[in-house]
Amino acid sequence: MTALVLCAFLGVAPELGQVVRQDGFQFRPPSAFRMARMDLFHGTRAGSVARSSGSTRYLAAALIDGDGEDAASLLFSVVEETVVLGPSSRDEFSTAVVRHFTDELGQPFQLERAQVTDGRVEVLGAIRQGSQLRRILVVVWPGEGKHLVGMASAPSGRWDELLPSIDASFDSLKEDPSISARPPQRYVWAFVALLAALLMISIGLWRRRQAARAG
Repeated sequence: MTALVLCAFLGVAPELGQVVRQDGFQFRPPSAFRMARMDLFHGTRAGSVARSSGSTRYLAAALIDGDGEDAASLLFSVVEETVVLGPSSRDEFSTAVVRHFTDELGQPFQLERAQVTDGRVEVLGAIRQGSQLRRILVVVWPGEGKHLVGMASAPSGRWDELLPSIDASFDSLKEDPSISARPPQRYVWAFVALLAALLMISIGLWRRRQAARAG
């Protein structure tokens, strides 16, 4: 948000690309980012931060702004955990982020800052890949039954340049109305089961009435 305030003060708006829709959410990535081949990330848990290591999670979208070592990346993951923001959210997710990078990815995470702001948790830090220091921003949005995690990664030398557009991209994220208008699949199956149960009850009552008349 600090980066966005600075851009507004200077009269410069971060440039964002076209809307990307994925798995029930939509966002506008920074204009220089493009969708990466998902097979490059197959089997990875990178960015899918969860409070419980046993939670089901998967990478939903991966974007990059280049192919070299100095490229930045933007990842969005879906985690099947309910998240309700509260007083302990900052500490819970800063701990989860450190554990995710250090234990699951084998890359020690240097925590710099964690905060709850604008209805989401933000955790900022850095990792070292060889001789390169990369800044990492992890954002967690609350959700019922599942929540979304966004992760931006860039070399430290490019971070200040990219941060305004990364912040703006995260601010643009919202539920996709074209998908959210449809009821969740579990509710559809529950409704079908209810109809089947009512049908069986109706058949049972009809048979009883028929038996009573025959008697």
